[in-house]
Amino acid sequence: MTIFPVGVHDMHPDESLDFQLNRLASLGGGDREELIEVAPRIADLDDWKREFLALAERAVADGRIGHGGAYYRAAEFNMAHGDPDKPLAYQHQLDLHAMQYANEYKAGTVETGKAPASGYEIPYWRFNLSSAESSGTIVVHGGFDSYGEELYPIGQELAKRGFDTIVFEGPGQGAVIRQQGIPFTRDWHEPVGAVLDHLQLTDVTLIGLSLGGCLAPRAAAEDARISRVVAWGIMWDMFDVTASALPDDARPVFEKLVDDGEDDVLDSILEARMAESLLTKWALEHGMYVLGVDRPSGYVHATRGLTTRDISTQITQDVLLLTGTADHYVPMRHLYEQAAALTNARSITARVFTEAEHAHTHCQVGNMPLAIDTIAGWTDERTTAKR
Repeated sequence: MTIFPVGVHDMHPDESLDFQLNRLASLGGGDREELIEVAPRIADLDDWKREFLALAERAVADGRIGHGGAYYRAAEFNMAHGDPDKPLAYQHQLDLHAMQYANEYKAGTVETGKAPASGYEIPYWRFNLSSAESSGTIVVHGGFDSYGEELYPIGQELAKRGFDTIVFEGPGQGAVIRQQGIPFTRDWHEPVGAVLDHLQLTDVTLIGLSLGGCLAPRAAAEDARISRVVAWGIMWDMFDVTASALPDDARPVFEKLVDDGEDDVLDSILEARMAESLLTKWALEHGMYVLGVDRPSGYVHATRGLTTRDISTQITQDVLLLTGTADHYVPMRHLYEQAAALTNARSITARVFTEAEHAHTHCQVGNMPLAIDTIAGWTDERTTAKR
């Protein structure tokens, strides 16, 4: 049985690295005690790479295939794009994931495939773990920095609750960007539609995590086969998230530079910020890669298209909004702004998770079972109500 450890631990003084360590322990398949032990040896992203490659090699030598795959994935996560070790680490995590779940594949409890899209293919996993009558169909995808292998346990858990569950990777994610070179698209109804077409699905619940909390609603606005949509980590406006990381007095200047197209000045400012902040350095470098741009200012301009401001009134489905009281990426006001904009939704449900529940962080890292139970219960209620 898949187990998500509950609890958020103070592992690292850098907020972004601390979150990623807790993410690895809570969702990503890492061993919490090993992570607590290695954290003090990590001061920068070079240290992160060295320590996680060493952890991966040790886990594999010990026969701990799941931990090995998780640590290779963690090492790859923070490697610079262009690092020759990055594709090797990514392939190792793919291979180890396949080994870890080989029995499920062999038994046919998980179906893997690729849905054809416009000029690329979409990897997916379909979970058929329940022998009972299906409670409905759920389609899950990630966001800015997701891997299908990381979301695999979520698919398992939803399937155990009786749902026909599909997890997929779209443009800008996982193998689609790394092996096919396809960057993010704001037209998220296209990859979602390709999956629904290929598997002949209707009346689905679509779940998007993190930036997926922007992408899934965008898809719902365009595709009536989506009956319910879950923003697991609300992303009302990605540009606003970027600008919110700045001091209050700097934000108006930053926005004017963007509006005026002062890209050289923007690049200088952002490159200086990258030298000061590990989170900014990683976010901008990864963002340029997954959005298909070659300079920091290009990333900022691209984030302006990653919003639900322009489509929220077109959403007519049941909507579930999930956030935590201490999400260090997304401001709490995004919950209220997004909810207020859903003027034509069939229903709107919001759930704010707290520190007492160990679910106050981004995407409820720290208590995945509670988040999954919340989604499953809401989906059951809305599906039953529709019938």
